[in-house]
Amino acid sequence: MTQHVEKATIFDKPAYPASEAAYILNLPPATVKAWSFGQTRRDDGSVRFKAVIRAADTRNKLLSFANLCELHVLAAIRRVHRVSLPKVRDSVEYLRSQLGADRPLIDRQFKTNGIDLFVEQASKLLNVSRQGQEALRGEFELALARIERDNQGNPIKLFPYSRTSDHTAEQPKSVVIDPRISFGRPVLTQFAVPTEVIFDRFQAGDSLEDMALDYNVDEKEIEEALRFEQRRAA
Repeated sequence: MTQHVEKATIFDKPAYPASEAAYILNLPPATVKAWSFGQTRRDDGSVRFKAVIRAADTRNKLLSFANLCELHVLAAIRRVHRVSLPKVRDSVEYLRSQLGADRPLIDRQFKTNGIDLFVEQASKLLNVSRQGQEALRGEFELALARIERDNQGNPIKLFPYSRTSDHTAEQPKSVVIDPRISFGRPVLTQFAVPTEVIFDRFQAGDSLEDMALDYNVDEKEIEEALRFEQRRAA
């Protein structure tokens, strides 16, 4: 009897090293590595911290698009509270048990009752104030609004933040990550021009006006692509 094994979709396939995920999400590389693969003690090799998410390929240290979305949502915590890895992991494990989901942070239930479950558990672990709870809930909602889903509720597009500003609600969705376009690398939302190409042209002396005309987009879209890439160059 042959056992049926479901093939991983393009959204689940290993594609991003931790360093690239960190650049896309504007997170410290050490944070991405810790949340994705855990940390070990240097002296004896014992596990110091267990990973928070379940990476697509732990052996080769590669992340999937779905992992990017998980990290994107987790990053909302860092914008409100400097939370230790063990406490974040414990909160996520609590969600897994309550929602019965392998990836609770991007499960469709997270937007409905999952956020409240997380905040409830995090409040117990972190002694978060009522004001802090409201801020954390708001950040989660903003982060989830930047993930586009299909009819089944599965994440298919991620609109990463292009600015380092704390005003996340005001940030446009000019840059998108879509595994079906340009191998899942950052591109302009309107015409799928890789942001790296725009940055290279700008470095070579091309003006924002010229590139906007070439790609038939507003100059503001070019500006956002440059903001996104300049974080990497900084």
